[in-house]
Amino acid sequence: MGLFSKLFGRSSKPESESSQKSSSRKNAAPQPSEHFTITDLVIVTAPLGNVKGTVLDEAVIRSCVSSVLKNNGTKVNNLIVDAMKAPFEFLSTGYSHNTERGYAAVVRDNSGTNTELPKDRRVLIGSAGYVRRATTDLHADISAIVNRELPVDSTLHLAAIDGIAYAAIVIKREMR
Repeated sequence: MGLFSKLFGRSSKPESESSQKSSSRKNAAPQPSEHFTITDLVIVTAPLGNVKGTVLDEAVIRSCVSSVLKNNGTKVNNLIVDAMKAPFEFLSTGYSHNTERGYAAVVRDNSGTNTELPKDRRVLIGSAGYVRRATTDLHADISAIVNRELPVDSTLHLAAIDGIAYAAIVIKREMR
């Protein structure tokens, strides 16, 4: 390689050799990428029994979770939003996200009997350890998922509305 080739980054290799290298890179196996799936989704509409004011319609629970997670469009959040199939579009305000704690927002529920006087619901979605400290005792169905041994490639998210856990979601991460 001559002096000018070194200075200007030119290669003295024939073009056919460099084009062979670029075509071999195109034929190389694609790099694996992250894929997420929901392995468990439990929604409990009456986690405290029939205590007045704590029973929520499943559509409201799904819409609250979806409304908060739409604020941060990660792969996992988009997967959960799609799985929720939320029938209502609720406005969320006061949104915050902390990687250790999770997601929080105030959601304006204007469904059903709340159409004329919307109800603000405080929604918290995050790790079981964090959300559990901010809620009442867990319903048996949700507690069963929280207390079970999860595979290393899975994470558990709890969704609480007004201090009551209504949903548990297990996400599996794999490389393909």
